Amino acid sequence: MTGQISQARRNRGPLILSAATASTPRNWSLPNDTSREFTRDLNQSIEFAKLAEKAKFHNVFFVDHLTWFDVYGDSHEGSAKYGVNAPRIDPSLLVSALASHTKSIGFITTLSTISEHPYHFARRLASLDHLSDGRAGWNIVASYLPSVGKNLLDGAPIPEHSERYVKTEEYLDAVYELLLSSWRDDALGKYFSIKGPAITEPTKQRFPLVVQAGSSEKGIEFAAENAELVFIDTKSTDKIPEIRKLAETRFNRDPYSIKFITSLLPFIGNTHQEALDKFEEYKKAENLEANLVFFGGISGFDLSKYGWDEEVGDQGESNAIKSITKTVLNGDKGGQTKTDIAKKYGTRLSFAGTASEVADQIEDLLSKADIDGFNFIVSPYPGMLIDIVELLVPELQRRGLAQTEYSVPGGTLRENFYGEEGKTFLSGDHPAYNLRWRKGVSKEQFEKELSLYKALRNERRKSNIGKSKK
Repeated sequence: MTGQISQARRNRGPLILSAATASTPRNWSLPNDTSREFTRDLNQSIEFAKLAEKAKFHNVFFVDHLTWFDVYGDSHEGSAKYGVNAPRIDPSLLVSALASHTKSIGFITTLSTISEHPYHFARRLASLDHLSDGRAGWNIVASYLPSVGKNLLDGAPIPEHSERYVKTEEYLDAVYELLLSSWRDDALGKYFSIKGPAITEPTKQRFPLVVQAGSSEKGIEFAAENAELVFIDTKSTDKIPEIRKLAETRFNRDPYSIKFITSLLPFIGNTHQEALDKFEEYKKAENLEANLVFFGGISGFDLSKYGWDEEVGDQGESNAIKSITKTVLNGDKGGQTKTDIAKKYGTRLSFAGTASEVADQIEDLLSKADIDGFNFIVSPYPGMLIDIVELLVPELQRRGLAQTEYSVPGGTLRENFYGEEGKTFLSGDHPAYNLRWRKGVSKEQFEKELSLYKALRNERRKSNIGKSKK
């Protein structure tokens, strides 16, 4: 039975379709999977992008982590043994190559605010937007893996969760100003003091699409102020109304200028049984210990000391991804075993069936959750992506849920993301909009305007500190 989607949902245009590039332990175990070649064969990544563009996907999404997942067993051995987010190459280096083989699809790259100075990073970010002809997006992450401290911070521990957002907010402010203002008298902050101006000329978008993932209290505030696109876990979609409300009431933004997508793993067959067979093969490839290597990284909790059937007690406060950790542990003081947690963390939103059946399940989800699209996990590759491109997307197009052509062929990521030709820059209600040094405005006038804007921004942020969620 097809789900009933509200007219308001339909009026918001076609679903945002995103394709995630990541090799997981299951991929490594699945027959006919070639995603392991992404790290050493550029042609694999090119074909991935071309396939996604064939189906008019909005973007390719590059998953990335800077270091090993080494919380489980206090060692990187599990990460290396099972291929948990390893090996990795710098995904930003792929963008210009993939852009040269495609025309309209965008490229969202996960890039951390902890790995390099914002002045150097701003040049790299602008270079991505220049060389992709305005098709770049930045998934802003603050990095949560303890091994980041060991490898990038001279052994110092990573900052506490809330402080990481303080630093990330200041980092983003610095990059905003470098790419939009290039103001020589940059404000002194707690972490960064930059003389400027930026060494790169303005890009076609002026600033890449702003992307964020995270639904902790601090993550929600960061998204409400800055994000144009939010990756949200299916179990956290109840946070969407809160983010939209904060965007509107605290930051004077159009709440629907922020788009939300969630991960989906679709198993599609020409028959229902064929799809179920693919799903069963995927489930057989699960490795519970690999799941706990993942969970250790995202939570900071080492469960290696527990027996598989032993109850796992209260783990205390997390300094990593709080929202996912909470949904897995459910705030339990006990009752779950190590096996329970491994199975729960290994669960992904999965639909199985013919293209029509999976489209029905998608419509049903859209009737219940206020999401704008999906970030498709591809496992195995290329088989699953081919099924999505050749079977599922045509069905979604027939139902008016997926675009049949790019809104602006050859346009920027932001133009195609919002479906509006000429919309290459941030919306007028975005907090960074007034940081742009506009044509015809003198340096003296701009500096006066910028000083006033920054004072108002800082006052607003100060007044929001300590406010309880409504």
